Amino acid sequence: MLSYQHIYHAGNLADVHKPGLLAWILADLTQKDKPLSNIETHAGRAFYDLNDAAALKTGEAAQGIEKAAGFLGPDHPYTRMLDQVRAQHGPTAYPGSPLLAAQLLRAGDALNFAALHPGEHAALGFALSAFRAKCYLQDGFALAHSLI
Repeated sequence: MLSYQHIYHAGNLADVHKPGLLAWILADLTQKDKPLSNIETHAGRAFYDLNDAAALKTGEAAQGIEKAAGFLGPDHPYTRMLDQVRAQHGPTAYPGSPLLAAQLLRAGDALNFAALHPGEHAALGFALSAFRAKCYLQDGFALAHSLI
């Protein structure tokens, strides 16, 4: 849906499970020397401030990340990335899965992200400008199909 903006749902309980699993998988996959490709079909903006009025509107972060912050333990790759982002940007900073992938993957790995909403795409590009990520303003499934 073109009108979807993840800021309203950032930090919800699914936003603890998905990036937690993603961070664990990427940390494991990067133990080998072989390069890998990360393709995210619905990337969102990559970085969120959970104090933003849009994030506070639904209160989903209060029921998600705020309650489950210690759920995965201090040595989990997601917990380390969350702590790193919050140390750099403040206690209400929240990394989306594109930022996690960009921070966890190596120089030889490919980072490809699609966001169809123009505002989300612009924010995604800005959040990942320091990384070698490619951000596409197009349908994510079409992007994945074209890259594979």
